Amino acid sequence: MKAIKKLIASTFILATISVFAQENSINAFETLADAKWVSEGIQLGGFEGRTVYEMKWDLNKKIVRVNSFSTDPKTKEFGFRAVGVRVYNKENGRLEFYEFDKFGGITQGTILIDGQNLHFEYEYNGAFLRDSWIYVNGDKFKFIVGTWEDGKWSQKFHETTFVKAKD
Repeated sequence: MKAIKKLIASTFILATISVFAQENSINAFETLADAKWVSEGIQLGGFEGRTVYEMKWDLNKKIVRVNSFSTDPKTKEFGFRAVGVRVYNKENGRLEFYEFDKFGGITQGTILIDGQNLHFEYEYNGAFLRDSWIYVNGDKFKFIVGTWEDGKWSQKFHETTFVKAKD
C-alpha cells in the first residue's frame, strides 16, 4: 500500500511540475520582452537597411505582442511592417507565434526553446523555415533565417545581430 501511495504522490508531483513548466514556457521571452531590438546593416534580401522589433508583455504576461518595422527593399523607406503575438497554447502544449503583415499575409508556427535561444519554425511560400534568436548576452542576440535539417543549418538565407535599443 505504501508503494502505491508513493507512486501516486510522485506521479502527481511530476504532473504538476510538467504543467507548471509548460504554462511558463512563455517566460522564455523574459530577456526579449519589454524592449526594442534593432538590426542595422544588410537585411534579408541583401540591401542596406534596418529592422526593429518592439516586444511587450500583455494579458498579465500570458502573451508577448510584437510590432515590427523595417526598411522597404524597393522604396528604402523605413516603416511599420507587421504585428505579431507569441503565446503558449494550452490546447496542444506548444509555444506558438502568429504574424500579421501589412500586405495581408499571416505567418504562424511553433517556437522551440533551447536554453536562452528561441527557434521559430514555420512554413513560408512552400518552404519550411527556421528563424533563430541565439542568445549572446542580455543586450544582444544573433539572428539566423534558413532551413534546418538533421540538427543543423542546411541553408542560411540571412544572418545579423539584434541589439537592445538604449532609448
